[in-house]
Amino acid sequence: MQPDKIAKKIRKNLLNQKTKLEGYLDLLEKEEEDILLEDPDKLIAHIDFENQIINELSSFKKILEPLEIMYFKSPFKKESALIDIKTNIDKLSHQVKTKTNQNREKLETICIKVKAELKGSSKKGLLKSTYNNVDSRLVDISG
Repeated sequence: MQPDKIAKKIRKNLLNQKTKLEGYLDLLEKEEEDILLEDPDKLIAHIDFENQIINELSSFKKILEPLEIMYFKSPFKKESALIDIKTNIDKLSHQVKTKTNQNREKLETICIKVKAELKGSSKKGLLKSTYNNVDSRLVDISG
């Protein structure tokens, strides 16, 4: 393959990856709002969409790694634009990781709060079995 064609292919995949990461970062911002609202249905939708984005990013990575190795090991002049795009992608990846960790911490805090509320309400008798309230009676079934 010619270096300019490889560079075009790499650029195309890097730009697609950048777009997906930007979308993922936006999704994480919306996810934070839904975590604070404690909306489980929206959180499930976020998780499904996140899985889709992660799978697509993995596909880009599988394509990019061999192309980048070929391109950067070649003796031809390298395009600085590709390095700039790659740098931007690295920054976006770092932002995504940071935001994901922040969301995870907020979600864990809310889960702990909900568990404590459930545990507290069960001690108050709200979750007691209905069988504890029924008086047993003997019934003669011998006829």
